[in-house]
Amino acid sequence: MNKSENKENVFVRIAKYLIPWKGDKVSEIIRKIVFLTAAVVLTITLSIIITDAVQRARTQNEDEKRANQFHSNVSSIDVSNQTIYINTSGNDNTTSVEEKPKREVQEQFKPLLEQNPETIGWITIQGTSESYPWIDYVVMQTDDNKKYLDHNFDGNKSKSGALFVDYHEKITPEREPDNIVIYGHNMESGEYFGRLPYYFNYGFSNGDHNDISFYKTHPTIEFSTLYKTSTYKIFAAMMVNTEEEAGEVFEYHTKHNFTGPTDFNNYCAEILDRSTFYNPDVNVKYGDHLLTLSTCMFGYGDTDLRFVVFARETREGESPEVNVDKAYANPNPKFYDLYYKLYNYTWNGRKWDKNLLIGYDD
Repeated sequence: MNKSENKENVFVRIAKYLIPWKGDKVSEIIRKIVFLTAAVVLTITLSIIITDAVQRARTQNEDEKRANQFHSNVSSIDVSNQTIYINTSGNDNTTSVEEKPKREVQEQFKPLLEQNPETIGWITIQGTSESYPWIDYVVMQTDDNKKYLDHNFDGNKSKSGALFVDYHEKITPEREPDNIVIYGHNMESGEYFGRLPYYFNYGFSNGDHNDISFYKTHPTIEFSTLYKTSTYKIFAAMMVNTEEEAGEVFEYHTKHNFTGPTDFNNYCAEILDRSTFYNPDVNVKYGDHLLTLSTCMFGYGDTDLRFVVFARETREGESPEVNVDKAYANPNPKFYDLYYKLYNYTWNGRKWDKNLLIGYDD
């Protein structure tokens, strides 16, 4: 027998062992089908895992390059006169704008705008050192809240998507909403808003609810729109339910402008009811401009949860530094009905210090 015949016989024997063959018993055919099915499933699964890993690595590399480009080209534009809006209209959908010269695009955004004209800002939450931010990404805004759920900055399909501002109120050279809402995926890898729930000191376990150490080491957010750069001071964070079947739904994401002090105070009071920590050094008052960061959280039963962090812009003449010495955990935050049932928990009503919300009279 020559080598080619022997080689052919080897392949035939392997094929007969793996593939249903004429003369096989029923049990043998079943064994082979089960094996082939498992092999196909394994191959597809490995292919998906490898593809996702390659895509994630490529995305991380692009994000890092983009961040380096952005921070190395920080604008020297004078932003001292960039307070541009006062809400006096009494209408949630229309805000009266204080007359100011049209703002120019900051230099560090121009290369990004050339790559994607839907660029609207950049967000940074510093990490354990100045060279390692926890969150450091470009922020998009388009005509819906769907595109950047599964498309990245480059316009390619991506499970991680991109960070984006709610489309209902545009950020423009003339104005921006009183409350800028930014959405992002809670990625297992920690990318995008994957680290946002680190602020959550109330979990589903019996952990230490008083541990607000992450907040104490990360009490501020730097957010730049195309037109100005601001430091925002975090004043609250909460877990909120979005399914009526599980209890009350707090529509935190639909409030973009405020009709007046009462509207603002009522909204912020609801936030403070649910916040899992407080800091007397960071109060809020009507006229403050808010920044809201929202991401998904895992829940139990019929729940679709969000974890949300709230911050307010540093006021004119105020230091951007935050004193966290007196910050403390809320012993009784407001949750939702299913949480109460699962954990034998009861909300005891509004107990927070009214000095946290200046001008509020319950």
